[in-house]
Amino acid sequence: DPQDALRPITLHDEWGALHVWLLPFIKPVYVRSFLQQEVNGWQEAVSRMIDAMDIDRSARNVLIAHQFVAGASTCDSERGAMVGGVDQIAVSTFDPFDYVALGHLHSPQHISRPTVRYSGSLMKYSFSEASQRKQMVFAEMKEKGNIAFSFVPFQLPHDMRVLSGSYDQIAAMGHEDAHREDYLRIVLKDEEP
Repeated sequence: DPQDALRPITLHDEWGALHVWLLPFIKPVYVRSFLQQEVNGWQEAVSRMIDAMDIDRSARNVLIAHQFVAGASTCDSERGAMVGGVDQIAVSTFDPFDYVALGHLHSPQHISRPTVRYSGSLMKYSFSEASQRKQMVFAEMKEKGNIAFSFVPFQLPHDMRVLSGSYDQIAAMGHEDAHREDYLRIVLKDEEP
């Protein structure tokens, strides 16, 4: 039901109400149809949906969303998407929320402020992700304005590594048993066949 995006799931704890809002990946055409309003572009679509939410700013508000936020870093496996184009949303759009949990991009990162964050993918999907530390993000919300983060790294069954050097250097490296199942990208620096 599209109306679910306009109603929070409300939880209660010792610090009061915690409103969790769910905003799936939306396109302007969806919002135009849903709100029965003219919507021009991705930014306006997301802004209009958030404006339609009855957000109590005195309470704690969390948004779980699936949008491209301007300023986010992408990796090779995300090429072909409209990242860098017209579908980017300004981070200020999410100002009404204490914490924004974003999905879709593979790189774990925060955008502009620590409380607007992509958790990243569970696995590495391209060699541009070889140096990333995949992790679980825990956000502990206490009273409004008090959010603490902790990170638990994933133990991947297959890591990705990039090895670079001459054929002789690569052949001489040896491979420890702990890394035998890793995916390797080997960059040969030999000038001659």
